[in-house]
Amino acid sequence: MSNNPETNRMKGHSLPRGRTGAVVALAVLLIAGHGVILYYASSHLALSAGLVSGVILLIVIKHLGLLGPAYALFRRRWLKR
Repeated sequence: MSNNPETNRMKGHSLPRGRTGAVVALAVLLIAGHGVILYYASSHLALSAGLVSGVILLIVIKHLGLLGPAYALFRRRWLKR
C-alpha cells in the first residue's frame, strides 16, 4: 500500500453532474405526469377519496417493485390460517 494520501482518497460517484441532473429532471417529470393523469381522471370520475388513495398506493407499490414481496407476505400469512 502506498503512503501517498492522493491514492488512498475515496472516490465520489461516477455520474457526471449533467447526467445526474437529467435523471432528477426525468424523475420529476414522471411524477408530475402521473399526478396530472390522476388529477384528470379523478376530476372526470366521481370517485371517493378512499378509492383514489388506494389506487395511488397500488401504483406506488407497483412502480417500486414491491408487489411481488407484498404478495408473498400475504400468501404466507394466508397459508398459516
